Amino acid sequence: SAGGVTQAFELPGPLDLQGTLADGLLHTGFFGPIRVGTANLILDLTGTLAEGGRRVDGSVALFGSADPGRFGAVKRRRYLLAGTDLSSSSGQAAVVSVRYGRDVSVQENVESISSDPVARVSGALPFIVNRLRFDNLQGLDPSTFRADFQYSVGAGANPHDVVVLPEEDGGRPEGLACLTRYEAPYSDLAFFDLSDGAVVDRIDLTPYATNADHLPRPDRVLLHDGLLYVTLQEINGSFTDYGQGRMVVIDPRARRVLDVFDLSGRNPLESLLFSDETGLIYVGLAGIFPGRLPQSLSGGIETIDPVARRPLGLLVDDDDLGGNVSAVALAAPGRGYCVVTDATYHNVVKAFDPTTGAILGTVLDSPDPISTLVADGDGLLLIGIESFYEPRLLILDGASGGLFASQPLRLPPLSIAILTRSL
Repeated sequence: SAGGVTQAFELPGPLDLQGTLADGLLHTGFFGPIRVGTANLILDLTGTLAEGGRRVDGSVALFGSADPGRFGAVKRRRYLLAGTDLSSSSGQAAVVSVRYGRDVSVQENVESISSDPVARVSGALPFIVNRLRFDNLQGLDPSTFRADFQYSVGAGANPHDVVVLPEEDGGRPEGLACLTRYEAPYSDLAFFDLSDGAVVDRIDLTPYATNADHLPRPDRVLLHDGLLYVTLQEINGSFTDYGQGRMVVIDPRARRVLDVFDLSGRNPLESLLFSDETGLIYVGLAGIFPGRLPQSLSGGIETIDPVARRPLGLLVDDDDLGGNVSAVALAAPGRGYCVVTDATYHNVVKAFDPTTGAILGTVLDSPDPISTLVADGDGLLLIGIESFYEPRLLILDGASGGLFASQPLRLPPLSIAILTRSL
């Protein structure tokens, strides 16, 4: 505004800000131009971060003028969704945005993906891991979300997860990705050169399988404090024998296994995350879903001490939750959430205390399947509703569990990745 009157403005092109962010203070330096009427304005912003980095408030200097101004900025949150109806050979990626802390919108069909996709963001790069029968890794351009590359990871490999190694942890300037390959004869953690898709190294995980078929079934991989933590599901070839879940700890620089230990339950599935609040790693142990075998509540939520590199046992037992745990998220201080599935495949989302393990109650009882649950690191909890008739993304307030927004989608969201973890 000028003189108390709102003025129209125009951006001739993208604005390039090359300032600093340190100790909670943002300083952009001069940038622009922003056109107001016939004037081209060059601005300099200095502001203080608030609300956990979700807002910046401060002062504005205008080049060529001694008159100060004020500004307020609200972080835009963005999420990458991998959508599929599971009935065709392809799916679609979408991007959901939350602007000004209130306005939710969706950009559908940004890229074609497989019908069995996993969305991931690592090293500031968005990926789609195309799993069973597709066996490839798609790297997306972070500005357009169109595919930059699509590399085969081995016929029949069935990749499950990916992280990008920074250079200080053994990565390369051109990018080095660590990928879990679930099926034999791979059964490994493979190191892929992101410039050409070549496998530059691999760590065979077969020696750490204890079932009769020697199938480790590596699922999730987490990079924490320079080490890779890989969950092994320990399931035989016919999926009729579920061994004790295991964890392998790998030094990515030396490319060697440091530790292997049993977990306190079966079938570590999907959830593997570190909490800054507690300093612990959390693993979701699903047990056995009803189907080919009877339902078995042989899991829950386990914590791992990454300093001592040892499991601490079950924090929350699935017997107390009343069903199999299929997803875990930590959304706010003292507040975690998990998806619980009963013997009829009915889903609920329950809250728990990530320090004590106390169950805090049910925040969502869903008649439709819940495909995924993720915390965005900014106080919101994202829940994918896998309805063929009304697919949608539910967004809950992480502190209270109350509904923040419900966003309709064209395809059911099978997987969600957070594009905006921090400034």
